Amino acid sequence: MDNIHRLTPTEDIEQQAADWLVRLDSDRAPSPKELAELKAWMQRSPAHKAQLKRLTQYWHKANLLTELSFPLPGSQRPEGTLANLSYQIRRLFNNSWQAASALTVTAALALGLLFGNPDSISGNGIYETRIGEQNSITLTDGSVIQLNTDSHIQVNYVENQRNIVLIAGEAHFKVAKNKRRPFIVRAGDGQVRAVGTAFTVRLNPDAVKVTVTEGKVALASSTQTAAPQTPTRGYLLQGQAVDFKPQANTGLGNQIQQLAQADIDQQLAWHRGLLLFAGEPLAEVIAEVNRYTQLDIKIIDQDIANISIGGQFKVGETEAMLKVLETSFGIDVTRPNANTIHLGLGR
Repeated sequence: MDNIHRLTPTEDIEQQAADWLVRLDSDRAPSPKELAELKAWMQRSPAHKAQLKRLTQYWHKANLLTELSFPLPGSQRPEGTLANLSYQIRRLFNNSWQAASALTVTAALALGLLFGNPDSISGNGIYETRIGEQNSITLTDGSVIQLNTDSHIQVNYVENQRNIVLIAGEAHFKVAKNKRRPFIVRAGDGQVRAVGTAFTVRLNPDAVKVTVTEGKVALASSTQTAAPQTPTRGYLLQGQAVDFKPQANTGLGNQIQQLAQADIDQQLAWHRGLLLFAGEPLAEVIAEVNRYTQLDIKIIDQDIANISIGGQFKVGETEAMLKVLETSFGIDVTRPNANTIHLGLGR
């Protein structure tokens, strides 16, 4: 996987965002080249865009902008509204790094253009979500990728094919039709090839789970270039799923499952920000819930691991789920520390 860029640590993204604001904090409007560079940086991942938004939130406050739009008493300032606002902010905050979160109105126009359209088209690059986050990305051809919690993908569109690498996590792909330009997703040692269809890929430690909700996909072992001519190992049709094991000697390594619509709705409930359970063992439920929270939830009494759990929970509402386990299932919930939850037999 030499063609995969190294993911940028959060602290580096924060520093880069601050650097961008300082870079745009000048007495002139940003050039088209600078805007293009900033847009490319923002499109590397949702985390890049989120950090820049976080550092520029202050200037959305109308009262602060109104106050800063007038000259400070006795100040010697450059001419021009943008220059005046930028100058005043530098005077107020002494241009320190901490002031980066309070910079810059000169950049506000540029950032407003880039942040202004939530349905903007995204290009090549790496996109990621943190634990508990979900994100939708529209690509240049109209294909849409939905990223689930703690997921990372790399997009690399070239002239004759559309290449995606699922580096970690889970993603749903709704592929725009283009028979001359196949859409190829590599996940671990597996490869999923489609033309115009919709499917979900989840990268698990021992298999690549593929679920098709529309059309047809071909499964193969991955190659470094994700070439379309890679020998096909099998096909999935709409309503089918499989835990694909690319290293199996033949076939897909597991039996294809034919899913009822209720099963598909349950598997794809995360698209709507929900987790649905219909009688799964508590151990499986907790393994799934742990994907969406920073908390470490552990079952400390194996006697409750196989309790069947049914219900609907909103992603991120972990406390509500724990309350249901206590009141409806008689499970004892304890907290040995701020980040750990223990589940045991009720007293």
